[in-house]
Amino acid sequence: MLSISWPSPDLDLELLHVTSTDDSLFLAVKRSSTSVSCPGCSTLSHRKYSQYSRKVQDLSIGSKSVILLLITRKWFCEELECPLKIFTERYNWLSPNGRRTARAEEVLRKLAFSTSCLSAEKVAKSIHLPVSHDTLLNLVRQTQIEPEVYPFCRDR
Repeated sequence: MLSISWPSPDLDLELLHVTSTDDSLFLAVKRSSTSVSCPGCSTLSHRKYSQYSRKVQDLSIGSKSVILLLITRKWFCEELECPLKIFTERYNWLSPNGRRTARAEEVLRKLAFSTSCLSAEKVAKSIHLPVSHDTLLNLVRQTQIEPEVYPFCRDR
């Protein structure tokens, strides 16, 4: 097991294994903490229920696409009044059911807004972040855009 320093304190991850192919880099990681806060009541839980793995796409490194194999744990909530009896640990850089890191999703969102989704699909593939144009359209639809309101001025 290799311990590396991540750029953010939330990234208390342990690097378990690295596998490299000609075009991809697979990183097996898991959270190193022994307790997590319940998302329902914020009670600190120490009792692990189970674990599972999920593949998460991240930004490429050089000419290799990066896939994180994220070992995610489920926990028992120890608060009797909490509606969540079992919960999954959360990461602020990944949506609860996300398959891409927030930074990879932001790059894809910028590509989708700057050009057509068909062109953005080709650009994403060239930067080793493959995604379909339908997924890019969904990213555009899911983006909440706050309207900018300018005061209306009349010459009198």
